[in-house]
Amino acid sequence: MKKLRRTKFILLLLAAVFLTTLSGCGEAGDLAQSQISSDSKLETHPSDTEPDTPPSEEALSSSKDEIAVTPTAAKSVELELYETADFSLQIPKGWTVTSGGTGMYHSIRVQDPAEPLNQIFVLLKADALLHSQEGKDAWAYYSGISGVPGMQIFALAPVLSTPSTENFFKIFPQYADFAVQAEPGYTGYTFPRFEGFAVTERFPSTGGLSAYALNDEILRATFTEGGKEGEGMFAASVVDFGSAEIAAGPPVGYQIPSADGGYYMAYNVMAVTAVKDSFLEWIDILTECARSLEYSESYVNAVKQAGTETVARAMEFSRNANEVLDGIMSSWENRNTSQDIISQKQSDATLGYERICDTETGEIYKAENGWSDGYHGDRYQLVSEDSMYLEPISGYIE
Repeated sequence: MKKLRRTKFILLLLAAVFLTTLSGCGEAGDLAQSQISSDSKLETHPSDTEPDTPPSEEALSSSKDEIAVTPTAAKSVELELYETADFSLQIPKGWTVTSGGTGMYHSIRVQDPAEPLNQIFVLLKADALLHSQEGKDAWAYYSGISGVPGMQIFALAPVLSTPSTENFFKIFPQYADFAVQAEPGYTGYTFPRFEGFAVTERFPSTGGLSAYALNDEILRATFTEGGKEGEGMFAASVVDFGSAEIAAGPPVGYQIPSADGGYYMAYNVMAVTAVKDSFLEWIDILTECARSLEYSESYVNAVKQAGTETVARAMEFSRNANEVLDGIMSSWENRNTSQDIISQKQSDATLGYERICDTETGEIYKAENGWSDGYHGDRYQLVSEDSMYLEPISGYIE
């Protein structure tokens, strides 16, 4: 009996040990399974140390074509309306407008304060351009002995010995000096000078006053002002008002010396100019603004009522201005472009630039010489044709 109890006790003890062992294996199995599961999850998420996907060729090309460009002043222009009781016109924002003179002597000057040679100049009429120096001397004598008020003005007037559009602009500095003395309305107004006026190309004028004018032309010319060289398009119709014999000195025997005291007038005087070699960039903007010029109805009526103008056609201000501008643009389109190509190339060589074409937009830029050597993209290429030098540049590559 005792032996049976001992045997039973041993069996129970073995069973307890077996159960404990099974329990321990279960926990270990759970831990192992948990570790396997964890390892499995790590395998499905690559570590951060693995290399990134290399950029595509398209992305690399795009980064190569990212360049910085500073737009030209002309490219950045915004227009705004300038308006007075007498006239109105569109001007580049920030530009200045000055005017002077009254009636048919009215003049307007629109300028870029950053570069004053970028300008629009309008003068309805330039008066008293004497036929000869002999006539000028005769007026000086006659005004002295007659005592007639106002005669001295003719003694101060400039001489236009050979009437033409070109010669009028060649004596324009003298006319400007005379005008501010003769016309009180010009007080405080500054005329352009157009010193060293030199014609580079000429075109026939087809304006409404051409039938009356002498050697009427539209001119492309260069000039200097303020130490800088400018270029532009110029128009003026010179009309002869006939001869007038006046006493040129005291009697000699029974004869009184005389001279021709007659004079010319210039109508529809207009100039659009810019710094030399930048006119290509500005001409469209300048002519667009000039074409927008409108004199008020009250101003036009006042001039007509004054009744001092003998050439009635001259008072059709807007029509005359539009005809002049049509002539300027037509002349510009028919100019000798080889002159521009040569001038632009010379300017680039002097200033150290090369021209770059954006092959996607067609825009032309300037860059410092050698920029293209360090560029490895496809979009921006050196200009390949001379005709590209006739396009205004859009900016400068930094």
